[in-house]
Amino acid sequence: MFAGRQRMLQMHCPDCNGIIRSPFLVEMGSITCEQCNKNVTVKEVIVTTKYFTMHRDSLLNRVRHYRALLAEVVREKNSLGKSVGSSTRAHQSLDQYQAALRELLEASRENHRLAISQDLPLDFEWEGGKGDGRLLNLSTKGAAIKLKRLQRVAQQGSEIMLQFALPGVTEALSMKAKVAWVNKREKDEDPYNITMGVYFINLNKINCTYIWDYILAHMRVPEPGRNQFNSW
Repeated sequence: MFAGRQRMLQMHCPDCNGIIRSPFLVEMGSITCEQCNKNVTVKEVIVTTKYFTMHRDSLLNRVRHYRALLAEVVREKNSLGKSVGSSTRAHQSLDQYQAALRELLEASRENHRLAISQDLPLDFEWEGGKGDGRLLNLSTKGAAIKLKRLQRVAQQGSEIMLQFALPGVTEALSMKAKVAWVNKREKDEDPYNITMGVYFINLNKINCTYIWDYILAHMRVPEPGRNQFNSW
């Protein structure tokens, strides 16, 4: 629906104040600034789109509010459409408001990574190997996985097939993904403590809906009184 619109994650470097841009900011604890070459902590991430620039946390905290607003706008448009005396300007205003709200929700869906508190096991395989583990976090873009036992690990850039079940969904979800990063602990630490990050490849609409519904059902309650927009 919004294929032509560019959404980007960015933050200001705390050392040089330069802008750091990356679609993987939400997955990283730190990142190297290309301007000053310093490794800095990822924080204060901002989402930019055609319609708005907004702190990611504020956006995610208010997603249920935006869904309610969108439903109200749709009802208002339907009501206005039945009114003989409704003006073209009123229709245009509601259309623009509806588009902005849809963009907010689309950006929320793309940028919310839910920490998983439940034990959600998964299996994966790639050319030459198989593995299993559990979900550490999940979004409609990708996931972080903790491997369950010491095993040969898929390398960064490898394509894998994932399969896992979500509560309330009758069939297991299967999807293709690519390994974005692998984190192996030092030798003197727990050798089983290996995590892997993946991003989904061409996630179909049904699986995307299942994942987003699960995230909405388990995301934290919005915090009252927080500022919404940096600019609009």
